Amino acid sequence: MRLPRVFVLLGVAMALAGCGVSAGDEVQAKVEQFAQAVASRNTAALCQQILAPQLVDRLTVFGLSCRRAMQTFVDSVENPTLSIAKVTVRGNTASAVVLTGAHGQRASLDSLELINTDHGWRLASLASPT
Repeated sequence: MRLPRVFVLLGVAMALAGCGVSAGDEVQAKVEQFAQAVASRNTAALCQQILAPQLVDRLTVFGLSCRRAMQTFVDSVENPTLSIAKVTVRGNTASAVVLTGAHGQRASLDSLELINTDHGWRLASLASPT
């Protein structure tokens, strides 16, 4: 049985609209993307897809490129881990409480701050102790 075209188009539109995906889910996905980029040392993804433009501007204010700053950051951790404990969304801002660790370093409970930009959720801060 073939569905009428209007039903097919409606189904595609709903899928593209992201029905069922909450802001909390999007924030969690961005934090997971951050963790993966750090673990794989993907500085391009960090600078282009994960960090908020305002954070990139703060990193580059002293003439250091974002990728160079992120290279220094990822080089400072060996076998990094990140577990998300809690995500809180307040309008266009969000926070994620995370447990972070790395080989040879003490685990730390931190808060990541995110902002919703024209290109989706981005990290506005790398970490602050909770």
